[in-house]
Amino acid sequence: MGQCFTSSYPTVTIQPYEEEFIEDVNHNGYNFSDGIGKITPKLALEVAKKLPLIDNYVPSAFQIRFAGCKGVVAIWPGKYEGARCISLRPSMKKFESAHSVFEVVSWTKLQPAFLNRQIITLLSTLGVPDTIFWQMKNAMLQHLNRILTHSDVAYEVVTTSCPEHGRTARVMLSAGFDPANEPHLRAMLLAIRSSQLQGLLEKARIFVPKGRWLMGCLDEYGILEQGQCFIRASTPLLNNHFVRQGSVFSSANKNAEIIVGTVVVAKNPCLHPGDVRILEAVDIPELYHLVDCLVFPKKGERPHANEASGSDLDGDIYFVTWDEKLVPPGKKSCPPMDYSLAEDKQLQREDIIDFYLENMVSENIGRIYNAHVVHADRSKYGAMDEKCIQLAELASIAVDSLKTGKIVAMPTYLSPTEYPDFMGKEDAISYESEKVLGELYRSVKDTYGCDFISQGTCSLDDPAYDTDLEVPGASSFLEDAWQCKCSYEEQLNALLNQYGVRTEAELVTGVWSLTGDNKRQQYETQEKLNYAHLHLHREFRSIFDCNDEISIDKKNLAYEAKASAWYQVTYHPKWIQRSRETPPRLSFAWIAVDHLARIKMRCHKESEDI
Repeated sequence: MGQCFTSSYPTVTIQPYEEEFIEDVNHNGYNFSDGIGKITPKLALEVAKKLPLIDNYVPSAFQIRFAGCKGVVAIWPGKYEGARCISLRPSMKKFESAHSVFEVVSWTKLQPAFLNRQIITLLSTLGVPDTIFWQMKNAMLQHLNRILTHSDVAYEVVTTSCPEHGRTARVMLSAGFDPANEPHLRAMLLAIRSSQLQGLLEKARIFVPKGRWLMGCLDEYGILEQGQCFIRASTPLLNNHFVRQGSVFSSANKNAEIIVGTVVVAKNPCLHPGDVRILEAVDIPELYHLVDCLVFPKKGERPHANEASGSDLDGDIYFVTWDEKLVPPGKKSCPPMDYSLAEDKQLQREDIIDFYLENMVSENIGRIYNAHVVHADRSKYGAMDEKCIQLAELASIAVDSLKTGKIVAMPTYLSPTEYPDFMGKEDAISYESEKVLGELYRSVKDTYGCDFISQGTCSLDDPAYDTDLEVPGASSFLEDAWQCKCSYEEQLNALLNQYGVRTEAELVTGVWSLTGDNKRQQYETQEKLNYAHLHLHREFRSIFDCNDEISIDKKNLAYEAKASAWYQVTYHPKWIQRSRETPPRLSFAWIAVDHLARIKMRCHKESEDI
């Protein structure tokens, strides 16, 4: 029932003869294929073309909703390789439906890894020295402190820690634009810096260079053994994002790194020490088609996905790191918790109404998580403390309430009466935490304060005008550029107002945040806005690219002149004066950032040759 409330993207229509059901992989009382099926490469390509992808690529797996089914389909070459076909499993079927549109909720992509409170708590409990987290925090801060003054550092930050929405900044940095003189670039970098500092302070979000968030998948071939996994992680190149190819630019290819060795796996929420799984990543050429996936074996006593917070393969995203400093001593996993579901209840309509009303009011899960943080912080045993184990068990029942209809109540003796300072509970009694989370929190707070909002903004009034971006022929495009700018900014301002985003830079970098306790709702709202902005960007990029009446040999010059015109109506003092009645917006100029980058690089080369 809950799947009906998840936002999705309709893609292609699947005919009945293009779908099949295959058996689940069941043994030892567990379903090793719970929630996952297959999709042919041909159909995956068609689906990818319908999605608002940042880069043009075909994801290796899609989280889907289709014909009453819920789960993931991963690309698998095979007997249907040249056909449109999906293979579903009984575990994916939730209800009967004749709906034939293939809807996609999410897909595999490069997702940088960050530690958080729960993962740090468990790793610290399992013996990872606190000095490791301190060193990683310091390395992150060193980069953020230099992001405005060292372009090479800024490029590394936007490439590795926010690759999905940092494209414009990457191209500008590659072309030689200076954050000190270019206000839009500076505003984007400030927004990224502010967001990451805020995440570090409020959630202990520490960037993990040797890590990713990966979608769980299954080794359909049965090659992987128990205790093994396969990871092929996409890695952006840290050289110039754009390389010159004659008169055009093309996006530099991503590397796809095969991870081999010991890896740490976890899935949020993770409260029990056994939720952290230590696996061995191995090189399996037959699985190379699965990129940005965590591929689990279908062999063993128990699915590794189930061992990690009782998860499955219906779209769960896993934290994975191959940084040996974050591997607990002994390289052994603790015994996992038993995540067997309570007996399912046949829900009637009244049950469903009562459940949603009670669930929305009680917010039990959040209270359980907060209590776990407090007791783990107070106890010398950390997450091994008896109260923490009890809370982990309660959380497991609460998370599955949608399936079981069972509401859990937290016992009074587990309810905290005071909270550690790093939780920021201003309306409750607070104490100074003596553990690593408290030390991390105070080190950031004492150095940077808490007002990251003001730190993440810069004045866009009277932006510096770059004469390097003036080219012959731009004047003929100016009036049309002005009309496009007005239309673009009207829609941009509507998005900013609708979603309550403070700055343009936050929107274009995708780092804006919402307040509140409903994390899933926040995530879905943020995803909607990010793709609404992407749609707006693509709409006006299509307008920019519309030069059909120009011959091919003159097209590149015309594009440069048009890009210059779009820049001029945004930055030139004459045009700024014309738009004084509206808030200053600069992103319109950079819709054709690749052409402005080419102009800038040519100017640099010409000045060097003089």
